[in-house]
Amino acid sequence: MATTESHPVFASLSADDAENQLTEMDSLCMNCHGRGQTRLLLTRIPYYKDVILSSFECDTCHFKNNDIQPAQRVEPLGVLINVHVLNSADLNRQFVKSCYGIVRIKELDFEQSPQGENGVLTTIEGFLSSVIENIQKTIKQIEETLVDTDKNSTDDSKIDKSEFEQQKTKFTEFVARVESLKNLTEPFHFEIDDPSGNSFIENPKAPYRDEQLTKKEYRRTPDQNASLGITEEEEAAADAQNHLTSEEIEALKDEVLVFQTNCSSCNAPCDTNMKVTKIPYFKEIIIMATSCDYCGKKSNEVKSGTGIASQGIRYTLAIKDPIDLNRDILVSETSSFAIPELDFELSSSRSIGGKFTTVEGIFTTLKTQLASVIMPFGGGDSTNRGDKNQMCSFIDIMSAVLAGERYVTIVLDDPAGNCYLQNICAPDPDPQLTVEHYQRTDEQNEELGINDMKTENYENS
Repeated sequence: MATTESHPVFASLSADDAENQLTEMDSLCMNCHGRGQTRLLLTRIPYYKDVILSSFECDTCHFKNNDIQPAQRVEPLGVLINVHVLNSADLNRQFVKSCYGIVRIKELDFEQSPQGENGVLTTIEGFLSSVIENIQKTIKQIEETLVDTDKNSTDDSKIDKSEFEQQKTKFTEFVARVESLKNLTEPFHFEIDDPSGNSFIENPKAPYRDEQLTKKEYRRTPDQNASLGITEEEEAAADAQNHLTSEEIEALKDEVLVFQTNCSSCNAPCDTNMKVTKIPYFKEIIIMATSCDYCGKKSNEVKSGTGIASQGIRYTLAIKDPIDLNRDILVSETSSFAIPELDFELSSSRSIGGKFTTVEGIFTTLKTQLASVIMPFGGGDSTNRGDKNQMCSFIDIMSAVLAGERYVTIVLDDPAGNCYLQNICAPDPDPQLTVEHYQRTDEQNEELGINDMKTENYENS
C-alpha cells in the first residue's frame, strides 16, 4: 500500500497519549489502484519499545493488509532470541517479528526468510497455524493442477503429475509434523534472528528471569548491514561518534560540546550536549544529554571514555542500610543488573543502560518502567490474569526497598569492565561491597566484537 498524504502522521501523537487514538488517511491500494483507508496506531509494547500498528482495507476490491513496524531506528546490534516451548502456556507467548526477522524451528529444520514478509505481532501457536494454513493453500493449488493434468492427459503431463504427487506428499507430511508440534507431542525450540534488533518474544514471568528464554545480541556482518540499507560510511561514522581518541578526550575535558542529531522518537533535528568527566576511583566517562523541542523527548546517556577494559568486572553489594541507596552507580549498556533474592535479572541493560545515577535512582527507574506497563501484553485471548498480580507484587517489593523496609543484594556485571558501584570506604575495602575482576569468555569477546579486532601487524592485513 502507498499513502498519498505528505503531512506528519503522528504530529500530535506520542506513545503515552496514543493508547486509544487512531490516525486514519486515504491511501492507494496496490492491488487494484483504487482508494482505501489506512489506520495507524502508535503504541508501546511492555518490555519492548514503541511500535506502529497499521491496517489497510480497500473499499473497491476489499484487499486487506496488516503490518507492525518499530517506531525507533535500527538497533546498534542484531538480536537472536530462542525460547524452549514446553507446554500450552508457551504456545501463548506473544512475539514481535520485524520485516527483517528470520524464524527458525530446529526440530522441523524450518526457516522462514524475511523476503516479502511484513512485521508480525502474534503468538507462537498463531504462527504455527499460519504456517499450516499457507502450506494447505499450496497443497490445494497442487491438487487443482493435478485435476487439470488429468483432463489433458499426455505423456509429458504424466511426468509432471508424478512430480506434483511427490510435492503434495512432502507438504502433507510437513503439515503433520507442524500439527504435532502444535499439539505439543514433543518440546521444540522457537527462534527469531533479527539483524535489525527490533524483534521480541514475551517473557510471561516478567519482571523475573525466564529460564526457557535466551537472548543474545551480536554485531552485524557487512551483508546484514547492506540488507538493512546501512552503508559502510554510515557504520564508520557511528563508530567514530562512539570511539574518541585520547587527544580528543583531553581537549573535551573542560568543554561542553553541542552537536546536531536527530530525535530517536520523532526523527526531528535536535541538539545533543556532551561532556567528559571523571568518576573518582574509576575512570573517565562521556555524558550525553538530548532534548527534542518538537516532541519533548529527553534522554541521557553515559559512555566509557577509555574503551573496553582488559578484564570484566562484577560488583556485589549487600544493602544493609537505607544510606546504601545513595551510592553512585554507573550501569553501562553492556552490563547486567541482578537482584538474586528476587530472581530478577536484566541480562542486557539497554533499557536502563548508559545511566550514571544512585542505587536509589536505578530502583526508581525500574519501578517507574514496571508501573507504566502494569501487565505484559495486557490484551488478547492469551493474557494471563495472574501476570498483573505478579507485577504489582514486584512493584510493592521495589517500594519497600526504596523505603528502607527491605534489604536486598544487587549484582552489577560488565564483561567490558565499564560499570561502576561506589565504595563509600574508598580507598579502604568496603565490607558490604565485593569487587571481582575476571577473564572474559570467548562468547563474551564475540559479543563485544573483540575476536574480530586485530591489534598487531594490522598494517599488513
